[in-house]
Amino acid sequence: MHNLVQLRERLLAHLPARLAAPVQEQAALDDLLSKLTRPRRIHQLLSSRLTVRQILHCLVELLAEGQLQLIREQAVPQLVLGTPVGALPGHGLHLVDDACLRLEPRYREVMADLLSDKKSIYDQSIETFETQIRRYKIMQSLGDLNHGNLLLLGDDALFSLFLALHGYRQRIVVADIDRDLLATIERTCRAQAIDTIEVVEYDVFQPLPEQLQGRFDCFAVNGFKDLGGLLTFICRGVQSLAPTADVGYVNFGNHEVQDATQLAMEVQIHQALLRFGLYMDHCVPCAETHVSEAFEQAMLHGVLECAALPGERRAQACEQWLETLAERFADLSWVRMHSFPDIQLSPLKLGRCRVASDNRREVSRFLRLSQLYARSTPEVA
Repeated sequence: MHNLVQLRERLLAHLPARLAAPVQEQAALDDLLSKLTRPRRIHQLLSSRLTVRQILHCLVELLAEGQLQLIREQAVPQLVLGTPVGALPGHGLHLVDDACLRLEPRYREVMADLLSDKKSIYDQSIETFETQIRRYKIMQSLGDLNHGNLLLLGDDALFSLFLALHGYRQRIVVADIDRDLLATIERTCRAQAIDTIEVVEYDVFQPLPEQLQGRFDCFAVNGFKDLGGLLTFICRGVQSLAPTADVGYVNFGNHEVQDATQLAMEVQIHQALLRFGLYMDHCVPCAETHVSEAFEQAMLHGVLECAALPGERRAQACEQWLETLAERFADLSWVRMHSFPDIQLSPLKLGRCRVASDNRREVSRFLRLSQLYARSTPEVA
């Protein structure tokens, strides 16, 4: 039996440093330990707010000290703490538990299709099943799955198919620049007898097609992670809303550790929303990154191998394993990042925007500037 607070303090002493305040460090470690109170796969642990490097070091220390158990009952082994004593401060029921919605088996086939068809030239990302479930439940809890018309600006995560396969019966329009992605959606709709999804090939840096203007009750954007591109998506979403509609959803964030630069960008997002006549009334974390089973197995093997070494050799062995992972999985976009393994795999935030005032003039002015930027930057088109 383990006292989680004492366990956290011991781990903090061994945790590789990062650019974060101590209170943030503790909260991130609390997140990992709370997950470990139930059997978890590596990909679930990687969605905590620690970096990949820190998670590997923590798991090795916990296993070496006999605090962690390996469960091999499933096809993919899981890790779990022994029976803990007490709870961590500030931890209890999650806002939206990942187990709150039973995943439709057909959707796993859809995700497999996406993984094989995915292209990376438009800065797209792949969301996990847990992220899709969380997005669905948050929108449902806020009453935004009752709208008659939903516009998805960017849908590389195939949220449209997730909605349709999990009971959403209203009209969904997907507007995306990627022809292959749209073909995947259309092909799946035919195979699954889905008749509520329409697709439109659309470049967000071009004027919004007339058939998409002022027609929708709600929009959701899932596109560029840089500030200018993200705001362009939001402005197009605002243009799509019907006169009586006032709701939109936005994903934002990246893999870099939260620092002053990231905080400044988030402030800029909120300031820009106010200029557009919007405000963000809800903002919650949503894990995003897809972790392959092969990476899971390799990292777990590294944890087991490093934990078996004497204490003075474990830290160096962890660093060598991180180099091995970087070489072996260099085909993964997040592994190729210059800051790997000092990245977080749960960077995404989901925010709900509300229209507070009609400021179409400012929206139009920003979109004219974004079009000029797109024409001067071929890679962004």
